[in-house]
Amino acid sequence: MLKAKYKDTGQVLDITKIDNPRSVIDRERVVCRLCNLPVGVRHGFLRAKHFYHLTLCTSDYKRHPESPEHNFGKELISEHLKYNWSEYSDAQIELEYIIPDIRRVADIAMIFPSGWIVVHEIQLSSITNEELQERTNDYESIGIDTIWWLGKNADTKRNQEWCIKRFGYSLSIDYEILQSNLKNLQKEESLRRIR
Repeated sequence: MLKAKYKDTGQVLDITKIDNPRSVIDRERVVCRLCNLPVGVRHGFLRAKHFYHLTLCTSDYKRHPESPEHNFGKELISEHLKYNWSEYSDAQIELEYIIPDIRRVADIAMIFPSGWIVVHEIQLSSITNEELQERTNDYESIGIDTIWWLGKNADTKRNQEWCIKRFGYSLSIDYEILQSNLKNLQKEESLRRIR
């Protein structure tokens, strides 16, 4: 989880924008944005920074635990979209965008001034075409367009074919590159702390 909030003020904390979260964030006040239960902060020499539940999340939102690679993928793809997709030049980028109407949290939302929203979903774990369709239908039911990025166990020929049939293209995340980039980022953070 890359975002949490302070329970007393509601201020949203995006851990990707905080240089030294363990020393800056008041851990006594920080909670999950969905269930309001306490969360902890992880950020170490070998661990990418993120929030984690201290107990099981009680929210009824449809979401699953996310790996460090998934969290890093959200950061990497949002940066890629921001700088390389000119059609998004006037869109606001939101990581972990909460959508109450369908009880989902989108990995990345591109929010245009007109109100149009395009979500980019990253899927690394195994998933069926039916599950991809169900999630896509949920977004479409409220007028949100969906783009899928498949990696690891989700990047199967069957899922690629489903994306091509459904959208006309299939986008993949090269897990080896993502894992390598994550390790390099963690090394850079470790070196920065030592200096």
